[in-house]
Amino acid sequence: MLKYRFLLPLIFLLVFSCKNDAKKESKGLSEETEVSVSENTDEGEPEIDMGDLMNVMGDIMTGGGDQDSTEQGLFKAGGKLNIEYLKSEEGRSLRKTFAEIAEVTEEEVDLSLTLIPDNNIVSVKHAEVIEENLSNPEVEAYVQSGRASQNFLDLIEESRVDAKKRTSNFKERAQKAKEKFYKDNPSWFALDETTEDTFIDSRKEMVYLPLGNLSFADSIVSFQPGRPEGRTPEKGLGPAQGDANARTDCAVLGIEGILTIFFKDNAILDVNGPDIYVFEIGKIEPTNLEISKNGQDWINVGKIEGGTAFIDIKDYVKPGETFNYVRFTDLDTQSGQPGADIDAVAAIGGALRLNLDSAVLFETGKYQLKEEGIAAIKDLAEQMKNLQKGTITVEGHTDDTGGDEANKTLSQKRAASVAAELKKAIDNPKFKWKEMGYGESRPLVANDSDENRQKNRRVEILVTPY
Repeated sequence: MLKYRFLLPLIFLLVFSCKNDAKKESKGLSEETEVSVSENTDEGEPEIDMGDLMNVMGDIMTGGGDQDSTEQGLFKAGGKLNIEYLKSEEGRSLRKTFAEIAEVTEEEVDLSLTLIPDNNIVSVKHAEVIEENLSNPEVEAYVQSGRASQNFLDLIEESRVDAKKRTSNFKERAQKAKEKFYKDNPSWFALDETTEDTFIDSRKEMVYLPLGNLSFADSIVSFQPGRPEGRTPEKGLGPAQGDANARTDCAVLGIEGILTIFFKDNAILDVNGPDIYVFEIGKIEPTNLEISKNGQDWINVGKIEGGTAFIDIKDYVKPGETFNYVRFTDLDTQSGQPGADIDAVAAIGGALRLNLDSAVLFETGKYQLKEEGIAAIKDLAEQMKNLQKGTITVEGHTDDTGGDEANKTLSQKRAASVAAELKKAIDNPKFKWKEMGYGESRPLVANDSDENRQKNRRVEILVTPY
């Protein structure tokens, strides 16, 4: 109802304005906005040109011009209130118009907007925050003060009903996505139920992520912008934003653009069903996707395009392998928006990934833990306190200094030292433990500088629900 209830008062407001001044400024609009009139000699009052009146209504509803790019009107094209703009600093003048149309005070408009959710619900956790905000103490205090108008009371009641309906519908759809994941992966579980979340993309696709926000890519490794205007690769990182700021708040590859991203907090792992999801704005542009463990050796997973961005890596990897890098190459195709537009990239199942610097843990060439290393492991255990069960794999890694066998032996002993200390700190029998020594075989980056060798000397802890 919020999308329609103010249209009738809006018509009366505009008619009244037109009768008093054919060129009167409409609230929140440009001073050039005009409504044509002609004199009615019989009645002695101006006759309103309804075509011009509807144009004025269209402008105040959508902001005039190309609403997809501006969205600065009171209503969106579909008739919904433009909540995001009303709440913004730029929408301050429009809030006054909204107050006049709704016949409430500007203070009541500000209070009511705390209850009305944005048009774009991004995830289940976002929906839960919206529901919590429906019991805003400030609003309740205002209602109890006796100063609230009846229109305000009607407005907040309608806002609450509308918000609850929207969040309930969102969570119902999200639950189906979650159930689908666990049907495909019956032995899987959320390592930490406070972390799991389900996100929606710009095509209304629901994607359940057991690791929630930790599932998304964290940093840009490299970017080669394509033509005509590849740009803003950093906007493809972090959690998905749903429909928010479509096409303006995303990584734009451009035709033949190349983007390489890195997963720091988690790793891509083959689960039953899709393993990676690309949150792309609008239609999936033809794009080639590759994965890598070290950013040097790549596995070509193939082309993604059309109506889905779910990627299954099972035909390209071995069981238990993990990957930290994804590379996108936009293919040479032309469309309305040249090149892929990426909002976010997520590992759907994935492993929780924690990294310890060997320089903190050990002396050079040693595997006995230093005091500061023990302290670092205890700090790590504190970060893992919400994890209830699963498999913890402790991996030792070295740089390429020294022989292969010596490095593998050293990395194995270092993994065993860390695992022993971590077991004492966690002390949870529900965890299964693995220790692996990979030596120099799995570098994060090329061993071509002292800085990169330091990055490769590490102990990684991977946590999976196996």
